[in-house]
Amino acid sequence: MRFVSRTTRSLLEQSREQMLRRRAAAGTLGDAFPHVEQIRVELRFTGSESSAPAAQRHALYPPAPAYFEFACPFGDCDGSFDLNGVASPLLKKSVSQADGTVQCSGSRTRAGMPRQPCSLRAEYWISAEYQASSRKGH
Repeated sequence: MRFVSRTTRSLLEQSREQMLRRRAAAGTLGDAFPHVEQIRVELRFTGSESSAPAAQRHALYPPAPAYFEFACPFGDCDGSFDLNGVASPLLKKSVSQADGTVQCSGSRTRAGMPRQPCSLRAEYWISAEYQASSRKGH
């Protein structure tokens, strides 16, 4: 019997491929939330390391996937920041914004050590703009 070794690279590739499949299966924002004109997502990273990755800003429009998972900015991490559980309910209720903190779900190698949980956290801010006729009390 031959054993196949899973390298860090193959694990990262598998994780990213799964995320891409989920993103493709999500459909578009326009189909899922027809009353949404634009969504803005901002991620500010904090962690135990001396320098955190630069903040990210995303602007999403109706043709974009209705999927709110963002890959960890560390290249050796197999995790992500999943905001689907925040964004989807927000958009279904036509709420204009939400914020909070989420931690990376992955693990990474550091300084020759074996894989360990990624300690990166992201403060997120999600803002949604709706078509004028479909805004509920806003």
